[in-house]
Amino acid sequence: MSSRYEHASKQTGHTVAIGWDTPMQTYFAQVEREQNDDDERNPIVLWLGGQVREMATPMDLIGPLVPWLDVTPEMVGRLKADRAADLDRGPTALQRDNLAVLAAGRNRP
Repeated sequence: MSSRYEHASKQTGHTVAIGWDTPMQTYFAQVEREQNDDDERNPIVLWLGGQVREMATPMDLIGPLVPWLDVTPEMVGRLKADRAADLDRGPTALQRDNLAVLAAGRNRP
């Protein structure tokens, strides 16, 4: 089961989401800016963990998130617990197949 937790950012007008993505087997973080109807910029300011197994530990998120979020020990503990709960179950057959396809695509020249 994947997890997603939203937090207010240190920077006004931004939201930070962090979590564990089971199918991708990675921790992730997304920083999103608020937008109005006239704003054509991409609302995603930062996206970590968009690749299979990109972020191996919650600690990998801390440095890049410094401008937006103070990652607390409680947040890290919750993320570790989410991943541990998934490891007990393991990926489904479909998830294993999809991970293999994604990993093979990254290894192509």
